[in-house]
Amino acid sequence: MSTAPLRIAIADDEVDMRDYLLKMLPRLGHLVVAVAADGNQLVAECQRTLPDLIITDLKMPHRDGLSAVEEIWRGRAVPVIFISAYPQELADSAVSKSPLTTVLVKPIKRADLEPILRRAASSQPKPNSSP
Repeated sequence: MSTAPLRIAIADDEVDMRDYLLKMLPRLGHLVVAVAADGNQLVAECQRTLPDLIITDLKMPHRDGLSAVEEIWRGRAVPVIFISAYPQELADSAVSKSPLTTVLVKPIKRADLEPILRRAASSQPKPNSSP
């Protein structure tokens, strides 16, 4: 069963993590439509590109991933994968309890992301599908 590629926005203040995702996600058949180094950039990029999925670090300068996602969700609910070395900081958040949220602990590997991306892609509406 083939699924359409996800349009993904990524945000991380670590250049190495952004580069890793920029290389890996296309290899898995997905499109990176936005890249951000902090939460403010993530909000702006998501408003501009309307991604199918967001992959964001939790802790970033200027604005963290959690408050950025909360703002994005006020306009549009989009699935999110939070990546963090400190996932416990998300534990008390309503965002963490959403079925749209997945949390991965750094360092992440391809094997960590693949099943989540498959699930997200298979839950996307099918273009031009008939009932």
